[in-house]
Amino acid sequence: MPGDVADLVFTGGAVHTVDAKNTIAEAVAVADGRILAVGFEADVLATTGPGTERVELGGRSLLPGMIDGHGHFSGLGAVQRQIDCKAPGMGSIAALVEAVRERADMQAPGTWICGRGYDQSRLAEKRHPERADFDAVAPDNPVLFTRTCGHIVAFNTKAMEAVGVTDATPDPEGGRYGRDAAGNLSGVAYERANIPFRNVPPPPADDLREHLREANHLYLSTGCTSVQDAGGLFGSYMVEAQEMVAAGELNVRLYAFVTVNALDHPLVSILDSGLHTGFGDEWLRIGAFKIMTDGSSSGPSSSTREPYTSDPSDHGIAYWEQGDLDDLIGRAHRAGWQCTVHAVGDGAIEQTLDALKRAQTEFPRRGLRHRIDHCGILPPDLQERVVEQGIVPSMQPAFFWEFGDGYIANYGRHRADVMFPAGTLIDRGVVVAGGSDAPVTDHRPLLGISQAMTRTTQDGDVCGLDHAVGLDTAIRMHTINGAYASFEEHLKGSLEPGKLGDLALLGDDLRDVDPQNVRDVRVERTYVNGELVFQGR
Repeated sequence: MPGDVADLVFTGGAVHTVDAKNTIAEAVAVADGRILAVGFEADVLATTGPGTERVELGGRSLLPGMIDGHGHFSGLGAVQRQIDCKAPGMGSIAALVEAVRERADMQAPGTWICGRGYDQSRLAEKRHPERADFDAVAPDNPVLFTRTCGHIVAFNTKAMEAVGVTDATPDPEGGRYGRDAAGNLSGVAYERANIPFRNVPPPPADDLREHLREANHLYLSTGCTSVQDAGGLFGSYMVEAQEMVAAGELNVRLYAFVTVNALDHPLVSILDSGLHTGFGDEWLRIGAFKIMTDGSSSGPSSSTREPYTSDPSDHGIAYWEQGDLDDLIGRAHRAGWQCTVHAVGDGAIEQTLDALKRAQTEFPRRGLRHRIDHCGILPPDLQERVVEQGIVPSMQPAFFWEFGDGYIANYGRHRADVMFPAGTLIDRGVVVAGGSDAPVTDHRPLLGISQAMTRTTQDGDVCGLDHAVGLDTAIRMHTINGAYASFEEHLKGSLEPGKLGDLALLGDDLRDVDPQNVRDVRVERTYVNGELVFQGR
């Protein structure tokens, strides 16, 4: 326990403790990096001494440091140097191509030009950018644009040459290439077909560190102090991350997934290493063993039980035969890992639930907390199975804002309305964590909190309002539930004595803010271990 004298106290505001009763306290004290006292102002002030720093909240909300239950930490940092396809004025292929032309004029031949974040459904041309588009303005530079979901890429001829893909390259299992009428590659790769284009060009170590620094700053500026990294960190970034953590250069706490998408993925071998979930400390810990099973919610390329409403010939892309998925999840389960599966469509979720059930039946374990990350299209029969099997879903309510209109168009309202049904599951005792999937969408946890309450789309529609939650529950999804999803609820996620001194000071009392406007509340300060690590201007 921390010492008896506080280093830091906050008084005069709405302290969202996120304890079992969702108590709103008046004040909180921090000592030696831990929560010392929470409660009435007079009681908390009794812990102060001559050297105690006092912060007057003035009626504003103070939250536990928020937790992104599914983000891509290194990816968020990396995309800051790429062409931002979500920037104002980038709503057409013509605009994307012009941005490539400008980069090509500035860069040396042979150097990569990369972009991130386009959504073909919102481009004026209503299609993906393609090989010919980029060839016309950058014939001497490899060009690679990643769709907002991260599952689909658009590329040019020079990029094909750089990675050894040709018009004769066959579609891989669990992926496909777009092709023209003659069978030649059009310049779009879906799911596993984009594997040759990943991690090119390999950035130098200095760039890796800069990506991590950038992500660290971006998350702290949103009041987010912990990220469950759903892929990208465990690999080339891990050595740099360990050294930066040891040097005190990273303030965000990381729970790093090992992510694989095929049996021949190099990280599958970690199952034979003796390592498993939980190794590490409160700053950097090995997280779940994650398996990709289908495509993206918005591509759309998720694996569904019934055809897409927008295309009756399409069920999406499934990565696995059931037997192979059963075997891989079974290996991870027996090796002591927390298992999680990227599963968006109801077909992929059903396949995942079957595999997780078989693993537990054949090798019973206690305290599993096996997850399904995204857990998107979840009709009542699959909701029942999530409850029965004790699954911990990590959902992205912010998706409704950016992608919800596409959900309605592609899956039909009957399926869009049962996507990410957090409220219904929580009412049945399921612990649902909230995440952003950044850089797929906005990394701000306050956007996720807002969207968990409203489930609104950009075009003003609403997806399944009966699955929405109230403010207290939305906050829990992005704090204590996230901590539970990483076996760390004893350390963080609420403001209770003995827990880590991670806090987010907001510019308003959230209880007075319209749910739709919560996303725009200003984060004024972020503290980690009781130390000020971000202060807004």
